[in-house]
Amino acid sequence: MHEPLSWVSRGAREAPGSGIFDVVNYGRDKPGLIPLWAGEGDVPTPRFIVEAAQRGLADGETFYTHQRGIPPLREALAAYYERQFARPFDPESFYVTGSGMQAILICLQLTTGAGEEVLIPTPTWPNVAGAAIVKGATPVEVHMREESGAWTLEIEDLEAATTPMTRAIFVNSPANPSGWVASRETLQEILLFARRHRLWIIAD
Repeated sequence: MHEPLSWVSRGAREAPGSGIFDVVNYGRDKPGLIPLWAGEGDVPTPRFIVEAAQRGLADGETFYTHQRGIPPLREALAAYYERQFARPFDPESFYVTGSGMQAILICLQLTTGAGEEVLIPTPTWPNVAGAAIVKGATPVEVHMREESGAWTLEIEDLEAATTPMTRAIFVNSPANPSGWVASRETLQEILLFARRHRLWIIAD
């Protein structure tokens, strides 16, 4: 008899378990504990959002919709970015996903193949490396430097970790869990680095 897990892909078998949920499960029902382990608030969903969802269900909005997100939402996103960056954005360039993790998985599927590498500055959220492994890609950790509680990402460390198999770099800013925020100068350096090596930037 074969174990069912032996039938799934090698990447799925080798993906690490989520350390986040080990912590969640350990502390879930402990009294007096403030749950800071996951990216969610401690208040219920606002009523106006709940009521909008209820109206949508009551109105029969339960069928397949636009694959990239409904046009009014993509238009609103483009308008928001135009206000933020004072330049035009095409609504057709926006894709709406069900979650941030789904977006990361799609980006990895689009940019990396089996055996190829994605640079991941660490410390960072572990599920990104797990997603790369499931995809069959190899996560390459690039350790950020820490001094007196401040983190920095040095381009020379990215250069040292880059190989002919490198296809993308994952940038998480503000970073989870370190709180590192990339400066404008650092982002410009990352952009030049990625262009130099013809790498995709996956930004979260």
